[in-house]
Parts: sequence; C-alpha cells; structure tokens
Amino acid sequence: MARILVIDDEPDIRMATVMALQMGGHTVIEAESGMSAMRVLKEQVARNTVVDLIVCDVMMPGMTGHDVCQLVRLDPSLNEIPFIFLSAKREADERLEGIEAGADDYVGKPFALQELLIRVNSVLAKNKQMEIPKRISADPMTQLSLAQCIDMIVRHNLSGKLTALLKGTVSGTIFFEGGHAVHAKLEDKIGEAAVRSILASQLLMYSFEAYEVSDQITMAMDISRIIKRPS
Repeated sequence: MARILVIDDEPDIRMATVMALQMGGHTVIEAESGMSAMRVLKEQVARNTVVDLIVCDVMMPGMTGHDVCQLVRLDPSLNEIPFIFLSAKREADERLEGIEAGADDYVGKPFALQELLIRVNSVLAKNKQMEIPKRISADPMTQLSLAQCIDMIVRHNLSGKLTALLKGTVSGTIFFEGGHAVHAKLEDKIGEAAVRSILASQLLMYSFEAYEVSDQITMAMDISRIIKRPS
C-alpha cells in the first residue's frame, strides 16, 4: 500500500496511529518531533524516494505541525506529499489555519482509529486517481535577496556553499563555515576580492547548499517566517 510518515510527540498516540495504519496494510515511518521528521524527509530526498503521505500532530514543542507543513510545501522536492493534521483542537479557526498551512485534511483528537484509516485512504485515493495540478511553489530562495540570504547565513552561523549566477553566465561561489565566509572564487578573483565582485555584479540567480540537514531546516524555517511576515 502506501508509505506514511507519522509525526507525534506523544508516544501513546503515535503508537496507536501507527498500529491503525499498519492494520490497514500501510508501511509506517515514525518521528517524535518536527525536526526529526524533516531530517527523515531530507534523507529520503537524498535517496530519491519520499513517503506517500504525512500524518502530523499540530501541537508539538519546538517545531509545530504547522511549521512542518509549511516547510514541506515550500520545498519543491516534497511539496506534492499529501498532509493530514491531527489535533485536539476542533474549533473552525484551528481547522482553517491547518488548511491554509497546506494540509489536505484535518482529523480532531480523540479519533476512532477506523475513522483515521478511512480519511487516510480517502486522501491517498484522491491524490492517486485525480489529475491534480502541481502545487505552485517556487524555490523559496528566490523570494529572498542575496543580501538577505547572506544575513541569514551569518545570523544562524550556517555552513555551506553559496553559488551565484551573474550576468554573462559567470558563476561565483562563496564558502561559509559557521556563518563566516572562508573562501570565495569568481573567475580569476579569490577571497575578499571575489566576494566584493559577486555582491557588486548583476545577479541572475543564486542558491545556497547547507552542509548539514539541521542548517537546511533552520534556513527553511527562517524563510517561511519572512514570507509570512506582513509587508
């Protein structure tokens, strides 16, 4: 059947959810927090395989279910995965917030395990049988200026490689370690001279590849906050 990622910080509820889905013939992967779930998803992307559905609790310490859903929807390699929220809150506003975050369905706690299985199978069938337009989600990096990206790298002490494509199809690279630029190269320029030239040139596009999954998640969360911030 389907491969499903279950995210819940409450062990008893997570175990019950897993058992219900396994009884329905599904293969289940567990995560006890939003951060560990994002690591699982990033590792799957690296192996060129992702789950068929995510079932996620809303109220979790640290990274909430809404945070996880928004990160999934912002990531072009993950944003087609159907998403179901589990929550003890049943108010209409809470459900609306979940749908606005990008969820496909919302199941209130406590729930009957058979009901959960029916809802899961319904979402899976809908996504497999219907011709669904691809969710429009541009690379979130394109929604930040290069200066904003560098500021984020410095503020969060990130490590990785920033590649900038400049006018004339010239490519420059800046390497960061712990938020500090440790090396840069642009044609025959290296070091500080290369950084100055990259920042002063007309930028066509850029990308930042964090070395660690935790740094990728940190950057994605910060981007989602910037995108949600009222203008």
